[in-house]
Amino acid sequence: MYKAVKVALDPTPRQERMLRSHAGAARVAFNKCLAHVKDCLESGEPCGWSMYSLHSWWNASKDGSAPWWPKNSKEAYNAGIESLARALADWSKSSKGRRKGPKVGFPRFRSRRKAVPRFAYTTGSFGLIDGDPHALRLPRIGRIHCFENVSKRVDGRRVTRMTPPERPRA
Repeated sequence: MYKAVKVALDPTPRQERMLRSHAGAARVAFNKCLAHVKDCLESGEPCGWSMYSLHSWWNASKDGSAPWWPKNSKEAYNAGIESLARALADWSKSSKGRRKGPKVGFPRFRSRRKAVPRFAYTTGSFGLIDGDPHALRLPRIGRIHCFENVSKRVDGRRVTRMTPPERPRA
């Protein structure tokens, strides 16, 4: 059984910028892959929109689409691609009547101004730091201080996914 735990982070200004950059990277990957899928659908070309297909396309085109990609963790891009693959699957199931609930529309591009800045870590070296109960380790960002004892909140469980919180915009 999984249990979600929210922990308040206390990032430095540099870490705050890096968190925003990672969230922007997820949004860019989502939008670039969505543009690719729309182009394929409009031209009538066969186009896979599974997470695997979108990852393959992104890896082949990321140098031209986002030349700054090495500055962020690959997990940020994966979060955007995973989100798009889930949205496209939901839209497909909904349009075929195989999904319960209200109809789901085709995914829309995410705006820099309106989208909630978020991304997630699902693989890699992230999580608790031995001997430092008030900190977490995030790839590319490093040690980030927390306002509370994280190891006590997690209580010996394994951290399998981390989603840094979004901050309200001023």
